[in-house]
Amino acid sequence: MGIQRVNNLIDFLLKYSILVVLTAFLCSCALGTGSSFRMNDIKSFKGTLIPELSKNPILIEQVSLSLIEDEKKNIPLNLPLALLNYSPESYKVGSGDVLFIYVYGETERLSAALAKGAAINPIFEKIVRDDGTIFYPNAGILSVSGKTVEEIRLILTDKLSNVLNNPQVDVSVAEFKSQKIVLSGSFTNNGSIPVTSVPMTLNEVIANANPFGELGNRSLGDLTSIKFTRDGYTYDIDYEYLARNSQIQNYIYLKGGDTIHLPDNTLSQVHVLGEATNPTSINLTRKNIPLSSALAQAKGLNQSTAKGKDVYILRPKDFQGNPRIFKTDMSSPSGYLLAGKFNLTAGDIVFVSTAGVTSWSRFINQVLPFTDFINSSESTDILN
Repeated sequence: MGIQRVNNLIDFLLKYSILVVLTAFLCSCALGTGSSFRMNDIKSFKGTLIPELSKNPILIEQVSLSLIEDEKKNIPLNLPLALLNYSPESYKVGSGDVLFIYVYGETERLSAALAKGAAINPIFEKIVRDDGTIFYPNAGILSVSGKTVEEIRLILTDKLSNVLNNPQVDVSVAEFKSQKIVLSGSFTNNGSIPVTSVPMTLNEVIANANPFGELGNRSLGDLTSIKFTRDGYTYDIDYEYLARNSQIQNYIYLKGGDTIHLPDNTLSQVHVLGEATNPTSINLTRKNIPLSSALAQAKGLNQSTAKGKDVYILRPKDFQGNPRIFKTDMSSPSGYLLAGKFNLTAGDIVFVSTAGVTSWSRFINQVLPFTDFINSSESTDILN
């Protein structure tokens, strides 16, 4: 009888062990493949599933001082250090440039004989042809493209030495037309700027392009994300941050072929929804805005309906491209202090909930008009 009981106990333990292992395996498979969990299946995660946003559960992170500090450390500075490696060189002549050539003594004699009374003296000014050459009397056809004015002067002096005794030659660029910098987007002064023998900095060019309009009190575009293209690579520059915190923009020199684009900032917004007194969308002029400032612009929490004081922040993509959901409790002074330190970024959606557990479908219904990454909702609850 005792032996039978022992055997029964062993059978039970084996079956129970197999069941535990099988359950663990199925759970791990489901999490790995992003299967449709209900909220009750992931209570230990304090998170939710949005299949359209991520195949894995999105954890709901409580806003705290440590989280705020970690977020600050993780934000990439995105400084355009590679652009600082470029140093401007002496101007090199190209096709379309107009050269002013003066040969002392000989120039006066030839110009009077060949072009007396002409508005533009062909001896003095020579346009660089498409093939990069010019023609000069007694010197013939000269290849000047890619050469500095000093190099051209030496070549011309050498050629004229065959017909003149110790020729004195001066060469300069009368019109710069071969190299350009292109400005596009929301600048007041769009178009192209010729590259000259005087180096230009990023700060100088943007200031002259006037990104603030005629009144000069508000940016016409997104200065936090200027697109600077050079040699086939586009840099994303937070010019607004650099202008406030550094002098780097004064040491970035431009060269021919550079393109600077100022994007439109109408979509650079933070949205405050739910039980705010005045739900609103806020245009950002900086990369970040404190949560407290966003709530203030929405005229605070609706005191009659936002009884729970819970505020959720949905971030479709962080700097690594991952979706995040944050939660903070605004029922105490410490919550407001944290809100002053927690920064929102463009695209963030702030949802002020009602008392108790908030319906996830209600949240989705208010979010849908502002984003296209969610196209369905389930009756899933956000956990407290």
